[in-house]
Amino acid sequence: MSDLSLLVVDDEIDFTVFVSAIASEMNFTVLSTDNPLEFEKLYSPHINIIVLDLFMPHIDGIELLRSLYEKKSDASIVFMSGKDNNVLQAAQKLAVEQGLTVLGILQKPFRAEDLQNILSKYAQKTHARNFELIGSPSVSELRQAIDREDLFLVYQPQINISTRRITGLEALIRWNHPTKGRVPVSYFIPLAEEAGLISDLTTHAINTALKQMALWNENGLNLQMSINVSPKILDDLDFPGKLVKLTRSLNLDITKITIEVTESSLMPDVARYMDILARLRMKGFRLAIDDFGTGYSTLQQLVRAPFSELKIDQSFVKRMDIDKECRSIVEISILLAHKLGMKVIAEGIENEDIHHILQELNCDEGQGFLIAKPMLASELKPWIEKYSFS
Repeated sequence: MSDLSLLVVDDEIDFTVFVSAIASEMNFTVLSTDNPLEFEKLYSPHINIIVLDLFMPHIDGIELLRSLYEKKSDASIVFMSGKDNNVLQAAQKLAVEQGLTVLGILQKPFRAEDLQNILSKYAQKTHARNFELIGSPSVSELRQAIDREDLFLVYQPQINISTRRITGLEALIRWNHPTKGRVPVSYFIPLAEEAGLISDLTTHAINTALKQMALWNENGLNLQMSINVSPKILDDLDFPGKLVKLTRSLNLDITKITIEVTESSLMPDVARYMDILARLRMKGFRLAIDDFGTGYSTLQQLVRAPFSELKIDQSFVKRMDIDKECRSIVEISILLAHKLGMKVIAEGIENEDIHHILQELNCDEGQGFLIAKPMLASELKPWIEKYSFS
């Protein structure tokens, strides 16, 4: 990241120093000022990220946002404020409507790791863009990777929030290109969807996950398995039958398999979409609505489709210990799901404070880096032997 630059604008000198130190440790070239009147002098089109306080004397953050809009700036913006979080949310919406890029928002006081996570997210997006612009794998290379089964799965453990006992795993697909290294999921999934390869990719993921589940069962490890399914294959009316046939051939318990569908994946043909989801549930599979709260439809889809599980998006869970609004969203989501007879799984549990809050809110299950990062199948048994369930 040594070629990335960052500008901090905050009238509180302590926060300017704090942000600058974190960004410098992450190898950003940093410019900073505690005087918003110096913004025009410091700004250049080459700056990648602007960390901007909203409430400042003489010129406030919204006025500087207007200046960035007029400049047609390509910089990504991180808003921060120690005041009303609603203003932060409004500023984010305004920036998006103006065609600007918002990388994140920070409610003061925030932790070093909160800013580090946001800046790391920018680095990951940059990595994905570099794949698109320079030497990115082609459709034919992806086709070859699917045919040769070069794609592989990692598994992230899920635990019972109350007992901390492992209950299941989420299967996640990865691609390690032989010469170009790790290909970001944010690149190859859209590539597969656009090229008409997503059905083959999803079939490969399902087959691999269920065969691995069968191997674990044979070794006395009887866990739930969650598998993400692209909306692009939820127009195949034969999909439920094919899945039942595969499951039975492996002697697996259908009720321990969860199909995860993202909120934003509502099909244009709603009747066909509902047909497939309903038949999956009738055959005994569990259905999870993934990334709840971030899609285009929330309550309508939640009530209309036969979901048995709700997964709360990590963007809310990660901040619920320092952000009252995020905590409220998580709490309401849990209450709503339980009222509808659904199990709740929280994504993004990264510290003990978040885990304790989820316990207080009666969340059922969870996953995140506090528990374990996604791991290879061979790493699961050693992890279970070392993991503390106390």
